[in-house]
Amino acid sequence: MDALLTKFNEARTVQDEGPSQPLKRVRIGDDGLRNESNPFQLCYKERDYGSQYYHMYQYRLKTFRERVLKECDKRWDAGFTLNGKLVQKKDKVLDIQGKQPCWCVGSIYCEMKYKPNVLDEVINDTYGAPDLTKSYTDKEEGSDEIMLEDESGRVLLVGDFIRSTPFITGVVVGILGMEADAGTFQVLDICYPAPLLQNPLPPQNATSQTKRKIALVSGLNLNNDSPDRLLRLEILREFLMGRINSKIDSVSQIGRLLICGNFVDFDVEVVTRDELTTSLTEFSKFLHNILPSISVDIMPGTNDPSGKSLPQQPFHKSLFDNSLDSYFDDSNKEILNLVTNPYKFSYNGVDVLTISGKNINDICKYIIPSNENIKDGQDKEAKDEDNEDFKDDIEHRLDLMECTMKWQNIAPTAPDTLWCYPYKDEDPFVLNEWPHVYVVGNQPSFGTRLMEIGGKNIRIVSVPEFSSTGVVVLLNLDTLEIETVKIDI
Repeated sequence: MDALLTKFNEARTVQDEGPSQPLKRVRIGDDGLRNESNPFQLCYKERDYGSQYYHMYQYRLKTFRERVLKECDKRWDAGFTLNGKLVQKKDKVLDIQGKQPCWCVGSIYCEMKYKPNVLDEVINDTYGAPDLTKSYTDKEEGSDEIMLEDESGRVLLVGDFIRSTPFITGVVVGILGMEADAGTFQVLDICYPAPLLQNPLPPQNATSQTKRKIALVSGLNLNNDSPDRLLRLEILREFLMGRINSKIDSVSQIGRLLICGNFVDFDVEVVTRDELTTSLTEFSKFLHNILPSISVDIMPGTNDPSGKSLPQQPFHKSLFDNSLDSYFDDSNKEILNLVTNPYKFSYNGVDVLTISGKNINDICKYIIPSNENIKDGQDKEAKDEDNEDFKDDIEHRLDLMECTMKWQNIAPTAPDTLWCYPYKDEDPFVLNEWPHVYVVGNQPSFGTRLMEIGGKNIRIVSVPEFSSTGVVVLLNLDTLEIETVKIDI
């Protein structure tokens, strides 16, 4: 790879210095990618629905119960009292008794009015149609129910605490409280899993002048009806090749481009085969032009011509133009890398976990009431006042991204409202260690935050849709700092 980049750079010239002057910059080497143990990779034979999802839920509950119990024992099991009464540990949900303060570990389950139901979709012949639901909640009528469940049964959770804290289906937590009425549990506190390990970051070389960066982009959403998106793509190509940026050294520091899903806007109900072929050809041209200059990782997304079940498997090379055939040889596999969604890798010692964003988009539907789900006659001002704590802005989405790290599960709503493969012996969305960087693509706007949890730091990055914002995110691998480049047209 380094030899290829050197040859490319030597062949280029600086226009201001005349045609005979070579371009005096060298892009950083790209030999630091490590992704051999990607847990989201499935062989072809494992991509089936022959098993039931019970095994995933069982694995999730068993794994998290051990982690949550460690934290609950520290907080509530050392003579802890509530209103003068000793708090007791309950091994099962159905062991909870009236008027006795206690705590129990279980999985959250949300029953919501607008949540999709697979059986209803099959009956109504709408299974597999695009999900147009903006919110699952029914805040006005109050018909939504949040429950704690385990192998023994369920108990309904009530109280002000559950209205101020995200409770999402599939999250395993410890709950402290007391039975109010029969079958209901007043929640007073919540406990999350014990902290995970995190690999140490590589030491920074204070004397080194070389900075290493990854460019992050999502939501190119190419289609025939939006020529402005093709224009943005052309400008992005020129930027990555260093042709329109005055800060040439800054561009040369970018060693890799990661496309976080949705490179085309593909709807099987609307887009014809010829239209899709045109979009794929344009994207292939883009790759053909930039690959001699920069390595590229491509993740599938919700809009792409790919399987919709998580984890989405890498694109097949037949989707791309014949001009890219040489990049699919084993010797060039790190130059053009077709990867999974989610995607976990290590780059120059920095552990990165990235996902195309459907997990956060789905979690938002459990939390944020839709503007359309209001009673007749309720005015907009009253509705906005009721939903003040749940506005769908970038800060709230960053909060939910933090929650997935705290829950140690990046897709807790799978398989309830997110399609996924039925794993038999594991749940790939359960984290066994924390990454250094957590990237979520295809969000409404850019945002970043340095999260501190369990004595560890995690850089959280929200990558917006490029087709609507023109934003490219640059991650500095040495400092984990973030900068953005906006491409306007």
